[in-house]
Parts: sequence; structure tokens; C-alpha cells
Amino acid sequence: MLVDWSLVAFAVVLAVFWALLWLRFRGSTGRVRVYPLLLIARTGIKGGPLGGALARLLSLYGWFSIVTLVISMAFFYYLAVTIFIRRYITPPPEPGFTEGFVPLLPGITIPLDELPLLLVPIGIAILLHELAHALVARAVGVRVKDAGFILLAFIPGAFVEPDEGELRGAPTTSRLKVYSAGVAANVILAAVAFGLLILLAPALNNGVIILDVEGGSPADLGGLKKGMVVVEVNGVNVRSLDEFLRILEELGVRDRDRTVTINLKVLHEGREESVTILKPEGRERLGVRIEQNYIFRIPVTMLQILVIINLALALINAAPILIPTPAGAIASDGAHLVGDLIATLLGEKTRPLVIAIGLATLLLVVSLLTLTPIDLFP
Repeated sequence: MLVDWSLVAFAVVLAVFWALLWLRFRGSTGRVRVYPLLLIARTGIKGGPLGGALARLLSLYGWFSIVTLVISMAFFYYLAVTIFIRRYITPPPEPGFTEGFVPLLPGITIPLDELPLLLVPIGIAILLHELAHALVARAVGVRVKDAGFILLAFIPGAFVEPDEGELRGAPTTSRLKVYSAGVAANVILAAVAFGLLILLAPALNNGVIILDVEGGSPADLGGLKKGMVVVEVNGVNVRSLDEFLRILEELGVRDRDRTVTINLKVLHEGREESVTILKPEGRERLGVRIEQNYIFRIPVTMLQILVIINLALALINAAPILIPTPAGAIASDGAHLVGDLIATLLGEKTRPLVIAIGLATLLLVVSLLTLTPIDLFP
């Protein structure tokens, strides 16, 4: 059995890091507390109710947040139920194809060398999520007792502690605003990152990168390899994926009744090479999987990750999920909102219904998990 030494090295570094943290902070009763694979650092940042124009603006944001969370919850269920049907009721004909939710597991679904690039957007998304909770809580008259940061194994996080008594005593609409604020912040951040992506990406286009080549296909027989970047097709410069696909369409690559010869200029391992592909009659595909290539890939990739991570956080937090733990159940923002709405409309005796919804949604998510590798830099 082959050993993945990068995974072994990651595990060793992680173990040494946590051992040093344990030796330094064990038994500490200060602002930093260390448990097995869990660090909680309290900042001491606190604040009372806000007033004036800022409070009114944040209150309006709270109404927007409630609408955003409800829409996100509906979309989560649409997505989850659709995937559930495709996986268990009407599976697709493609063998080995599994659609589902992909957990971020270093060395398994995320390459270890790409992990730092992923943790920065996650940290930003979680920080703004919790900051929105804190600001809206103060805007509706609920004090924030503390805020801080969490490190769970290697995953960064943040938290805000509102005054629970004041939060429970606040009007239902105020509580719903507080619960919904983080989801709306993630949706807004995703929209901003997407807008920047639309503005910046075209200026950074630099050909089409080959992600994969089907064995025995015209592309494979012609000499195309994974990692090559196509910059010219039949003497025409190609900068964008749309240009590449348009040229192939004009050449008649998808026409099964035609034989097409394609001369490509590619960049491979720092060298410029020429590749000739013959698409024979009877085929309508070259047999390659492609993606847009960029001059500076990291900023574009970071924006793409910000969009995906924030949308994922918005959907998973909007879903009414309850996670049982020895210290009590962990409830998502959606679970808090659903619980308060049901209790307000139907009474406190309906709390078991909320628990049932939360556990059923958790089981739905677990049933859709799949360990599909994610490559941020194909």
C-alpha cells in the first residue's frame, strides 16, 4: 500500500502544534483555553446597545437578513432533496458518478499544499458572519458580553456571546434579526466577490488549461496532456474559454459527419509546443476537460473560493440543523429561527417538533456527504 507522505507530514505537524499549545495553556483559566484539538480565545471585546442612525440602518439590515435566511433555507431544501432523489431514487446512468455535499478534509478532499489558500477565505467568511450577529444584536438592544476566535484542529472560526437573558426577552422579530444576520452577511460577501470576479477575471484571461484527457480520444492521440495551456487554434490567438469553444464550433468539431484537423499552440512546462489533433468522422468530441486559465491565478482563485465558501456557509447555516453533543445540542441559525417561530406561533410545547426537524435535516445532510477530491489549482 502506497503511503501519502504529505498527509503523514501534515498529521505530524498538526500533532506537534497541538502538543505545544497543550503544554503552554493547559489548566489556563484566562482568555485562552485549550482542549484536545480545540482552542478558544476570548478577546474581551464587548458592547452595549447601539443607537441613532446606525441602529436604524442595522435594524433594516435585520429585516433583509430574515428574508435572505428564509430564501436560503428554501434553496437548501430544494438542493438537498434534488440531490437525494438523484442519488437514491433515480440515480444517473453514469457509473461512478456521485453527487452530494463534499466535506473539506485535508489530504482527502483538499490537497494539503492548497489548504492555506482555503483557510483564509473561510476565516474571512466566519469572521464577518459573527460580526454581523454582534452588530445586529446591539442594534436591537441586546448587549454583547464577549467575542473571540476558535481553532478546531486546523479550521479557524469565530464566535459572539450575546447576553442570553436579554436575547430571550427581546421581541420575536428582534431575535429573528439576530439569528439571520450572519447568513445575510455571507450572501452579501459572496455577491461582492462574484462582482469583483466578473470585473477582474476577463483582464487576466490567458488561454485555456487542459484539466484532463480521455485515453484513446483524438486529443490523447494528438499529444495533448493535462496541464497544457492552449493559446492558439489554427493561427488564431485564444485568451478566453468562450473564444476557444467558439472557434471549435466554427471548425465543425461537433459535426459527426466531418473530419477536422486542429493545429494548436500550447504552453507546457515553460515551453511553447505545437500539437495537431485529428477529429475523425463519427466523433463529436475531442476528449478533453478544460477550464479558463489566468495570468495571476491566485487572486482569481481566492475570489472563486470566497463565492463558494460564503454561499456554502449561508446554505448550511440557514438549514435548521441540530447536532447533538455531550455538552448539549449545537443549533444552526436556521434552527434558532425555526424554533422561535414555531414556539411563538404554536407554543413552547412544540419544541420536540423543532428537535425532530433539526435531527432529520442533519441526517439528510449526512446521507448526502461524498468524498470527492477538490483541486483549487487543476
